[in-house]
Amino acid sequence: MAISNSVHILADTNKKTVIKRVGILDSNEAETVFIEPLKLFGALNANGQYYQTGNTTPVGMANSAFTISRILASVDGEVGHLQLKWQGTTSSATIWAFGTGTTDTNPQYQFPSIGNNAVGPTGNVTILTSGTTANAAYTITIELHKNGAYYDAGRLTDPAAFNFGPYALTP
Repeated sequence: MAISNSVHILADTNKKTVIKRVGILDSNEAETVFIEPLKLFGALNANGQYYQTGNTTPVGMANSAFTISRILASVDGEVGHLQLKWQGTTSSATIWAFGTGTTDTNPQYQFPSIGNNAVGPTGNVTILTSGTTANAAYTITIELHKNGAYYDAGRLTDPAAFNFGPYALTP
């Protein structure tokens, strides 16, 4: 058996995304990109239009496109430990390290939202496992809250409701 992963986008709206990843592996997983902000629904380019491959990204998107507001994880004993990291061009910053068992950072526990603090941020979230043995498995679900400056909040699909574009009010 080799590393086998599946990613399921459970919800992806203008304001929030919920992503689940299931990993079944028999060796360590290197820093694998798990979440890319430009591939989420409603991502905007530097001109305020929907992002397409090759477009210029808005200034600041890499550090503040979204915050992580909730993490649910189940890690079996064969995984060793699992880390979520903000990817950086210079160094990555650990968001959360999980040991064996289950974790829920439910908002009722007053868990703060986690912003990106990587050095030279790319905006991506990566996953890393260490100490993995054969027949290991994990499931992780992450809830993200999108920053409206970098994702369409509806102004491109319904510009009249937002006084945007040809419907903008000018003095």
